[in-house]
Amino acid sequence: MKRSARTVSSSLTETTNNHSPKRSCVQRNKLCVASNSTSACSSSPNDMLTMEDHIQSLISMGFIDRDLNRKALIKANNDISEAVTILTSSDYYNDDILIPTETMASTIIGPLTKEQLEQQQQQTVPSNNNNNSNGSHHSVTSDEYSINNFNSFTTDAFFDLETKVYGDNWSIPYKREEALGQCLLSATQLALAGTADQDKNCVKFMEDLIPEAFRKLQCSHPVNNWALEIQSGVFEMIELLIDLIAARLSYAPVPVKLLETLSIVFDYDSVFQRKNRTKPYDRSLYDKQLDDRILANPPSTSTFSVYNRNETYGWLCQLINRFVLKDGIINLKAQFQNEKPLTAPEYNALLSPFVNCMDYIYIDKYRQLFSEHIEQALDYIKNLKEQDFKAKSTNSIFELLSTLRKICSAVWLNRIEQIEQLHLNLLLKMIALSNFNAKMNSLKELAKIIENATSNISSLIKTSIRRDVISEWIIENSILSKALEDTS
Repeated sequence: MKRSARTVSSSLTETTNNHSPKRSCVQRNKLCVASNSTSACSSSPNDMLTMEDHIQSLISMGFIDRDLNRKALIKANNDISEAVTILTSSDYYNDDILIPTETMASTIIGPLTKEQLEQQQQQTVPSNNNNNSNGSHHSVTSDEYSINNFNSFTTDAFFDLETKVYGDNWSIPYKREEALGQCLLSATQLALAGTADQDKNCVKFMEDLIPEAFRKLQCSHPVNNWALEIQSGVFEMIELLIDLIAARLSYAPVPVKLLETLSIVFDYDSVFQRKNRTKPYDRSLYDKQLDDRILANPPSTSTFSVYNRNETYGWLCQLINRFVLKDGIINLKAQFQNEKPLTAPEYNALLSPFVNCMDYIYIDKYRQLFSEHIEQALDYIKNLKEQDFKAKSTNSIFELLSTLRKICSAVWLNRIEQIEQLHLNLLLKMIALSNFNAKMNSLKELAKIIENATSNISSLIKTSIRRDVISEWIIENSILSKALEDTS
């Protein structure tokens, strides 16, 4: 992947007010409407001051071109939220000249320091010469910072990364030679040697920092604002993450947190994947090497309507096939044969990664790979004992059932009814128990099922038990009377 050596900043910065990954960092407020700045005689000093304030606010968010900010605010009637929408659109019109967002200077969302602002304002919009570079810098970088250069976990880089990832104000480096890239490479080296879990800082990196960092890189609103160079840098970090997860799966125990992050990476509906849904699929990378092992393939254009026929999700397919090439599938399947019995969270983690990308993989191949493991997970649920329902972690069983249903709705339609019946039978067992935790957990799950069944959201309806089935089951089994029985 070629990338210019000249970059505005190699870290991604953002401010959020809560932990919701898709919450906008810009709050919409009622703002006064300013007149066109060219009509100065009709603009009051307060109006002009307000626009200047908004221009400064946009600069602090990372939109450093004052002229573009002013024109966006004029077009948005001085509504700063609308101006952000205009500035972050895929194409931005400036005096009737089309300027793709990718050719603008990189935008970094978040409160920037004075030094960061000065550094960014010294940068110019990348020229075509940058885009046509021969990629020699990247080649040198890749050789210099290869996995073989790490014999131990890079603790210094990890400590540096900890100060950047956590909290509302975050800044995540996206270059291979910087902190995140170094940590991923060194952790992969240890995982290949089977010793990654022996280093406490490496464990913290895999179980705590990676989920937090990649949630922000995949699901946060500012992903839509990043220029092409940054998107490519993040994509390279994901490739390194794929390598680490594939290597770490080669030994027990199941790396639950890493697999949960893999599920986010493989989710076609994440902010990052939606932003890059039109990226082409490079068949020269994996198709020949994998041959009949290839798992992902962009759907043919005939599959889509005229409105989304260019949504190939090429990057997503490349990531999936990279996981296969790195023996990720082989190692994942081997985890089902661990000597120690798997738990519900472990089953769920092993089966979840491909739930949200089924439209982009060969379903027949998925059946061949995972049919026996679906059966194994179903047998696990069928054989649960009463003491298993009393634990506070019962929710993980319901999450596993939900995952199984989503898989079957895409791969084994004839098994959906079996899974639904298993789900309802499990609820009935738990409601009938005198244990308070079991009864309350079952009622919470029932409330969730009813809510999904009556939802207007198509994605929830598709993966939920039908309303008439639930109603009939509640009446036939006197669920309300069982729920009111004494739990003492």
